[in-house]
Amino acid sequence: MALLTQQEILKLADALIGSLDPAGSRIALLQSIDRRFVAVFPQAGAPAAQMMVDIGYMNDVERLTSGVVPLQQYLQNAAFLLYGAGQNEVTVRAILDLVTQRATGAPRPDVENIKEIKEQIIHADDMVTFAFMEAGVKAAPAVLKLKVPGFQNGQPRKLANGQPVNFLGTGWLLTSSLIMTNHHVINARKDSEGNASEADLQLQAKGTQALLDFDADEMEAGSTIQVTALEAWEPGLDYAIIRVPDTGRSPLRYTAQKLTYNNEPIPVNIIQHPGGRGKRYAIRNNLVSSSTANELRYFTDTEAGTSGSPVLNDQWEVVALHRASMSVSGVQFQGKTTAYVNIGTHLSLILEDLKARYPALAAEIGIGDTL
Repeated sequence: MALLTQQEILKLADALIGSLDPAGSRIALLQSIDRRFVAVFPQAGAPAAQMMVDIGYMNDVERLTSGVVPLQQYLQNAAFLLYGAGQNEVTVRAILDLVTQRATGAPRPDVENIKEIKEQIIHADDMVTFAFMEAGVKAAPAVLKLKVPGFQNGQPRKLANGQPVNFLGTGWLLTSSLIMTNHHVINARKDSEGNASEADLQLQAKGTQALLDFDADEMEAGSTIQVTALEAWEPGLDYAIIRVPDTGRSPLRYTAQKLTYNNEPIPVNIIQHPGGRGKRYAIRNNLVSSSTANELRYFTDTEAGTSGSPVLNDQWEVVALHRASMSVSGVQFQGKTTAYVNIGTHLSLILEDLKARYPALAAEIGIGDTL
């Protein structure tokens, strides 16, 4: 099933052609998309026609074996090239949001009541100490890239070329052998497909590979470990906990204290595998915009593949589980009129749910000592 309708494709092409040279920008738009895949694109001749063909072909090939969604990567490149291009940039980012939501099944943030940040925080001192950076480096090995296979009615799902369907996400060590991530990452479904059956969910979890030390795009992961069990999950809070053989690594520290927002800038930090690429940090100008009963909201740069990442305070303690993001307009942040709004589930709510519904697992994690 295609990710975009024909009307949405025409709207996208109109925005791109309105701001970019179709001939001169094609290489940049296709950056980081598997060259073997690009090599089989039909040839159309005229640059504008080729752009339409490229978009249409990627729209029909929803996902590569690696788990990468090529149209999503194309749109991320386009959004970068269109930075500052006004309405055309807004259009491309909105379509990128649609593709991300439809391809990954990530919940769409409710932006109706998001508080508009009108002030421009430009005079804050963003310098950090050496100890802060050192602690961030020490935390990073506990963050892993996840590759989740899709199953349907007990059978592996296949792409049109017969290769397996894989979804990408991020996870982090809650203990040396338990990984926290999003339910929708393990669910391995597009938005239109709903939730997997419990049997398929279990198969997908057990088929998941966790990649350690994938710290740069050009390198291979240090090692891959296989998940052995799905231990806990809750779709509403959008979390899942999977078990792996003991990694011998220190887990991330976390706090059961809910982070509150009182109109003062609060930085949070994210360690992530955006788009399935090498590990990246989002720090400092990643500020909390609000803290509701269920969610923490913040501004940062994230992509599909970031789902399941830890949201950390300046003590490098996990305060929330990142689960979704979207581009919004009419909101000012650091002088920009377009920003991403991200949401994460308060970790305190997840810990409370674990203690109530999975007491043995909660005891293993040591939650009883924190709540």
